[in-house]
Amino acid sequence: MSAQTRHTRLSGLEPLVITPDLLFINVGERTNVTGSAQFKKLIKEGRFEEAVDVARQQVANGAQILDVNMDEGLIDSEAAMVRFLNLIMSEPDIAR
Repeated sequence: MSAQTRHTRLSGLEPLVITPDLLFINVGERTNVTGSAQFKKLIKEGRFEEAVDVARQQVANGAQILDVNMDEGLIDSEAAMVRFLNLIMSEPDIAR
């Protein structure tokens, strides 16, 4: 019986399999309220459609994974996360 090689597998509309020979993963970090003042402002003001454009731009610029973070004291983080993730998952060019 041979040992099965295990890899990290992430999925959107297309799978992303992270193997040892994959030397670089491009992570989009602009969909993070603690890392992007622009994104934080959009979320705090409820401008979610414009926040989706930030995610779209990250993917267009080569992001394979998005770092989404809504953890901020003046935001209902759970509600913001649910709303934002539902919006980006309805966009095939982002959700892939």
